[in-house]
Amino acid sequence: MTRASQALVLCTTLLLLAGCAAKTAAPPGEDLARATWEAFRAREQKKHADWKAFRVDAGLSFASQRKSGRLNLAFYGNTDLPLRLDLTLPMGGPYAFWVEDAQGFTAYYPGNQTAFTHRSTREGLSRMGLPLPFALRELAAVAIGRFDAFLPEKYASVKKRPEGYEYAFPSSARLAALTLDFEGKPIHLTGRGIEPWKVAFEDYQADAAGTASDEARRVVLTTPGGAQVTLRIKKIEGRQTPWPDTALALPMPPGTAVRSLEAQGDIKLPDL
Repeated sequence: MTRASQALVLCTTLLLLAGCAAKTAAPPGEDLARATWEAFRAREQKKHADWKAFRVDAGLSFASQRKSGRLNLAFYGNTDLPLRLDLTLPMGGPYAFWVEDAQGFTAYYPGNQTAFTHRSTREGLSRMGLPLPFALRELAAVAIGRFDAFLPEKYASVKKRPEGYEYAFPSSARLAALTLDFEGKPIHLTGRGIEPWKVAFEDYQADAAGTASDEARRVVLTTPGGAQVTLRIKKIEGRQTPWPDTALALPMPPGTAVRSLEAQGDIKLPDL
């Protein structure tokens, strides 16, 4: 081989190596984290895409410094509203009925024959001493595993943690971060603030073939004040047709007092 040929081969090799280096500039960990996020987003967008409505049966427990208790819930409705959540006592008696629709939020408590209303579900719940970070529509997305309904499309940065990848969202987003395990399942969701709320997604049960489900059966919310709400999901059912209006309506007996949660004044809920 002539010197000119050798020089040509050397230059070609250097150019190829330079091209390869440019394509692999991103750290391998970032590539894997990005691939995990993109696979998670694609899976979420396809999950239950044909569902027009749903029903979730679950047990709910809560504990704070002042009180604790247990309730059963039936959560059902249409993916584009309205939504209804029926809370019953462990012995089976009714405790409360919540509805979220285009007009806002209504919570009816038959124990004191009072209905509370607010244009915002989250603000209404907070006024009742229940500082939940989700509206019912967002809670439905969490319960049936459709996180794409309220998560930002893109993350701002990512860190590798012992349990998976923590994706931080832009400062303009209401959510601070989501952690996925190395298989792409959500395990932690964090809000913003000095003492942010946190949600843990647990108990991804395996099926008969040993394949782990991509839907958590236990959801644990910890509020800024230290209260903890645990949702134990028993059954999830999807519907390809919407619920009839009569199933989601909230009839209240004559004499029911209606109070706006946007007005001043103390709010007293029935004891469990």
